Amino acid sequence: MTNDAPITLLDDWLHDTYTAENSIGEVILVRSDDAFADFRDWLFERKRPLAYDIEATGLDIFSPTYEIKSIQWGDRDKAWVFLWTEPWFQKSIDIVMKETDYRLLAHNAAYDTLALDRHNHVDALEMLDRTFDTKILAHLADPRSRSEGGVGHGLKVLSTFHVDPSAPDSDSALKDLFKKQGWSIQEGWKNIPAAHPTLVHYAGTDVILTARLFPKLRDEVKRKTMDHLVKYEHTLSRLVVDMQRRGIRIDVDYAERLAEEMTQEEKHHLGVIKSFGVENHNATKQVAEALINLGANSHLIETTASGAIKVDKTILNSIADNPNLGNAAMLAKSVMAAKNNAKWRDAYVIASIESMDANGRVHPSINSLQARTGRMSISNPPLQQLPSGEDAIRRMFLAEEGCIMSSIDFSGVELRVLAALSQDPVMLEVFNKNDDLHQTTADSTGVTRKIAKTVNFGKVYGAGPKTLARQSGLSVEEAQKVCDLFDSTYQGVTKYSHQLASPVKKGQRNYVITHTGRKLPVDQERPYAALNYCIQSTARDVLGRAMIKVHEAGLWEYALLPIHDEILFSFPKDNAEELCREAGVTMEMILKDVHITSEPDLGGESWGTLYTEGEHEVVAITDDDRRKYGDEKLKSHLFDDKTHEF
Repeated sequence: MTNDAPITLLDDWLHDTYTAENSIGEVILVRSDDAFADFRDWLFERKRPLAYDIEATGLDIFSPTYEIKSIQWGDRDKAWVFLWTEPWFQKSIDIVMKETDYRLLAHNAAYDTLALDRHNHVDALEMLDRTFDTKILAHLADPRSRSEGGVGHGLKVLSTFHVDPSAPDSDSALKDLFKKQGWSIQEGWKNIPAAHPTLVHYAGTDVILTARLFPKLRDEVKRKTMDHLVKYEHTLSRLVVDMQRRGIRIDVDYAERLAEEMTQEEKHHLGVIKSFGVENHNATKQVAEALINLGANSHLIETTASGAIKVDKTILNSIADNPNLGNAAMLAKSVMAAKNNAKWRDAYVIASIESMDANGRVHPSINSLQARTGRMSISNPPLQQLPSGEDAIRRMFLAEEGCIMSSIDFSGVELRVLAALSQDPVMLEVFNKNDDLHQTTADSTGVTRKIAKTVNFGKVYGAGPKTLARQSGLSVEEAQKVCDLFDSTYQGVTKYSHQLASPVKKGQRNYVITHTGRKLPVDQERPYAALNYCIQSTARDVLGRAMIKVHEAGLWEYALLPIHDEILFSFPKDNAEELCREAGVTMEMILKDVHITSEPDLGGESWGTLYTEGEHEVVAITDDDRRKYGDEKLKSHLFDDKTHEF
């Protein structure tokens, strides 16, 4: 029997057991009591960690049409595959979880455990408590994606790099089969029978590779002295799985009305755009030519790498906000409005409606460890990317029944982190006195507070004069002067940035070490990024630490989402303010003598009320609150639990 047996020949593979051997190991499809007895014997004879994985019809775990196809258990030499539709599936889970205490291994354990939990096969948190996630270890070992020059974090690329470059490519075999059947990747996963040899081989290979990959990544993390982050990252992953499992209520009627309103808005603006002779508002060349003809020449001076006129969001905004540009401003506004309405409708409103479960809840995918700096991300829908200050879309999302929404964020966390890490005396004094850093920068550089704010955050992100000029509306010469004045005002920041960048620039080191001990690769051609990586990564760990503290305080059941530097909560109306104060104090901490303060906000039933004047109130945290709800942890530094054994 071959692994690419035609789909139509069901009799070839619908049998009691299926066994295949290759250079990777042995894969066994269990479809009888005798085969299960063999699995049981094997299970209790072994001492190694046990790897697991599932196959399913897709990635939308909470969709009513989602189905699991199989679960696989295995070690570095052998894998056992159990079909979802057969009794041995649950029996395999029960015997592993109830009759053994093996350390478990998985790649992207959050997905597998959530899927199993969703269908009542196992408690996700109980399973995660026993699991080492090789995807987490891979990110610690090298946080870069493949496009950034790293190994990447997919199981197959990691296995090729760390385990066996000549290992059989089960991915290609599966994709070839889909292609032969005329299926897209999505259709293929949905349509392929669970017992097909190609899928069985693919499924079994994954757990064998995971088992072989684990010791390689474990040793690499140890070599890079980041052992202390392993427990921390697994704890965060467990918290976001719990959060994702709960999900968020959706106001379906409102969402459907909003989708229709956005469609009508898009149509209106497309009409305006066409009235200026632009047939395709996504065609940059057409938009640029029309804007030039309407007198916006001075705003269209930048070009792309290919030499085309640049017409991005920043440029369109500068034109739209200029009252002297008349029709050009109108066209720019309509182009942005048409794009925004289409994008927001499809990516947020419709995506939320389509992904909600049978109970009218959406379960966004939360990646607790993303990007080079480790910053968290949210997808399906990408709620972390909602436009700042926008309330219409956020009104779709509701607090729990009898509850109101609360947002607790950190006050200028990245700038406080910068002050703490750089130990710049001017910044430290500003924050110790609770003064306004943006105004201090404005006074020192001779610009408005608004521009000073842009400069402060721009410096954190490594922006140079050209970038600041574009963001602030200053000329490049003016922006350069402001940058020079910033550097002379905050000399500690300048010195710290130089200390981080210099070894990279000289080729002495290709990474930077963050406050929590992460080693983040820095490209030699971008040494200035070292400062940004340290600030972003530490700010992320401030949020992560806050999440753990909220859980330890018994308040995690109210948490809905981590959003950048804030946590979204749903608190019972009767004692919402008290819980809000307690959570606000709990999230605060000390970072190198800089107090990372919180800013709690209470709204109404929907998330959108937190963004609408008159529908929310700021809950001020006082010293009395800190004495009432605080503990010794507030006095400790950011990271004080540095022990974990593999």
